[in-house]
Amino acid sequence: MSLHATPERHYPGHAAADVATLIRHRLQRRPAPVLPSGDRALLRLAGAVLALGIAGTGLALLASRTPQDTGDELQATRVGATVLAIPENLTGADSEEGRLVGMARLRLAWPDLGPVSPETRRRLLVTLSPQDKVNEPATQLSVYARFLTHTVWSNPGGLVVRGFRKGSPFEGDELFVSVPDGRGFAARCPVEVPGSGLEELCRVTFRHRGMDVNIRFPRAIIADWELMLGGVRRTVDRLVR
Repeated sequence: MSLHATPERHYPGHAAADVATLIRHRLQRRPAPVLPSGDRALLRLAGAVLALGIAGTGLALLASRTPQDTGDELQATRVGATVLAIPENLTGADSEEGRLVGMARLRLAWPDLGPVSPETRRRLLVTLSPQDKVNEPATQLSVYARFLTHTVWSNPGGLVVRGFRKGSPFEGDELFVSVPDGRGFAARCPVEVPGSGLEELCRVTFRHRGMDVNIRFPRAIIADWELMLGGVRRTVDRLVR
């Protein structure tokens, strides 16, 4: 066995591969060639023109779109000393009906008290007006008391019902009042529903936020009078500014 290692053999292909590798590494380390100043200016100009074109196209498309009417646009209204901002979709007014001077009208779906839609089965018609002495609870009850019959019967919702005498201004109506004195709730409803197709024939008026709040509502929901009054109060609170 020889004490000397056989020297490594070099083939012509190995040397060529080493040279190619060396050249490739040097080329990779070499910085990219710098474009002449005229070419750089031309590229910048082309990029600016392209960016302006994209921006102009976007603005044209945006301008051509029809704004979507969400119904959330606010209408500023003053009722007495109270200022309100009412979403258009709560007024339910196709004309000037809901924009009376010094008053405001709302149409609320029952029971969610949101905007009325074609699918709404029951609704509340709410009128907000400046305070009037005739709408004070004590005044209303004193006016009704002169024309009531002596018959009293109970009704779901913890209410008692009184009828009106024949020949009185309120003949054909019944008075639904909360116990013990009717100051919490006193509403008039017709005994018979006429063939007009209207359902919001019951009416109640109370004071809230410096305004008289009148609600016309279906007789079918009178047992939920506490939910109705509370919900309308909270709705009005959200509108006051």
